[in-house]
Amino acid sequence: MAGFTLIEIMVVLLIIAVTIGMIGVNLQRGDNNRVQEEADRIVILLQAAREEAILQGQVFAVQFNKDGYRFLRLSNKGKLEPIERDDVLSPRSLPEGVTLSFTLDGVAADTEAGLILDPSGTFLPFVLTLRAGEAAWQALGLANGKIQSKPLEPPHAG
Repeated sequence: MAGFTLIEIMVVLLIIAVTIGMIGVNLQRGDNNRVQEEADRIVILLQAAREEAILQGQVFAVQFNKDGYRFLRLSNKGKLEPIERDDVLSPRSLPEGVTLSFTLDGVAADTEAGLILDPSGTFLPFVLTLRAGEAAWQALGLANGKIQSKPLEPPHAG
């Protein structure tokens, strides 16, 4: 008699169920990994731009929009111009499905908002929030001049 036994069918169904479960877990973890990696990348790039501003004694800036971010440098003409060809500070796109919101000194910024990186090393405190699905991470610029990333803390019920 040709056909499958009940045991064989159950084993195949079990394998399919485990595979689907693993894919679901990887998708959730994937969102968290993507936003964490992008937040960490932004922190490193902001630190590099800040150090360049200090070393060159020149104003740098970073401009954020819904699709990504780009770095700018003060030209000889006194105008901020995008840095197009640079190994580190070239324009960046956000990974697919990742969104970015920007708060400068506690005030939510519109699209095309920017952050000035002064040669003195000072900047206004800022918060960049990156989201994908349920995952959220922040890149924080603190008043003491440090830049760090951390997971977004859920609001406390009170």
